[in-house]
Amino acid sequence: MEKTLVHNKTFRKETDTAFLREGTVCDGCTFDRCTVAGRHLNGIVLLDCRFDGCDFSLSSLAGTVTDGVAFSGCKMTGVAFGERSGTCRLSASFAECILDNALFQYLEAPRSMFRHCRMRGTVFDRCMMKETLFEMCDMHEASFSDCDLTGTDFLTSDGFTLDPETNRLRGARFAVASLPGLLAKYRIKTEEYP
Repeated sequence: MEKTLVHNKTFRKETDTAFLREGTVCDGCTFDRCTVAGRHLNGIVLLDCRFDGCDFSLSSLAGTVTDGVAFSGCKMTGVAFGERSGTCRLSASFAECILDNALFQYLEAPRSMFRHCRMRGTVFDRCMMKETLFEMCDMHEASFSDCDLTGTDFLTSDGFTLDPETNRLRGARFAVASLPGLLAKYRIKTEEYP
């Protein structure tokens, strides 16, 4: 596999992103409204890169190394992060992204940040997400299974389902309104009483 190093470049909407393939290392690059939808971006290294308004819909980032990457206003519907063949590391922040039906699996993603994201139907499976922040996220029907969520902040997000027996939650923060999602497996009804 041939390595290609791209350093401190800015790519705009009209840029052909075909150069993003296995062996590519992007360091300090900015991608503005680029389209990489439906692509397998496996084996790429992204270091301190920024993606603004990019379309990643139905792409696979399995095996992609991210360190200090920021996604802002990106469409990431159905994106797959991580892979079953081994644990990947994800060091990224997501702001105002659409992550509906995305799949996060077998990831080490401590201290990740999700701010004002729509994450409907998103699945988190066997992830280590200690001290992650989910701020003002719409997580309707999002689910977590066998995840380490120690110290994770869900205080301002809602709609998710999370089984306290199969996820590690020590020190995690939840709003009282999150109780239905935490008790869903027990089929306990919660109601407000005056």
